[in-house]
Amino acid sequence: MKLTGITTISILLLLFSPFVSKGHAAEREGEKTTPDHLWAFSLYGGIHASDTLSDIISLDADYADGNNIVVAGVAREVYRYSQKLSFEIEGQVGRHFGEDVSHWEFMALGLGRWHAFPWDAVVNTSIAIGAGFSAYTEISDVERYRNEEAQRLLGHLAFELSFGVPRFPRWDLLMRLHHRSDMGGVIGAGSSEYVCIGLKYAF
Repeated sequence: MKLTGITTISILLLLFSPFVSKGHAAEREGEKTTPDHLWAFSLYGGIHASDTLSDIISLDADYADGNNIVVAGVAREVYRYSQKLSFEIEGQVGRHFGEDVSHWEFMALGLGRWHAFPWDAVVNTSIAIGAGFSAYTEISDVERYRNEEAQRLLGHLAFELSFGVPRFPRWDLLMRLHHRSDMGGVIGAGSSEYVCIGLKYAF
């Protein structure tokens, strides 16, 4: 009788082992840490906000000074944890143009990005916050208006929301706040903010 019980258990294990294996494989797939595409190219444009960062957040900023920016950037993901949190580095080149500005901008920054939202099956969403450095090719009159001691090299902050359709996983619509400042007196003097919208392509 004891032998029969062992035999029965062995048969049941053999029958259910394919399903158990598939379940573990699916679990491992859900926890993978390497995405399909590590690189991303972004292109976005925006308008200058004459007011402060807090005014933009409170939807009380003025955008009527006629100054604009266009930015192209390349980012590379360097680490991802459990399909939820990732870190990336990014390099960008921007062109400022308008009533008071006509110069180039070069940026280097690191970003942390959160990927997990309950509606991702319908609209794939991520939010990112980044910090780094920004260099102008000449001192901006927009920043000189705020601070007479404005300088070309400042700190750079980026706040980004991206939205994508699962059917086209490589493409995202992005909204980005492009901010320069002295980081509380740590580097340079001056500040400026641009509210931007654009596209991102993963490769």
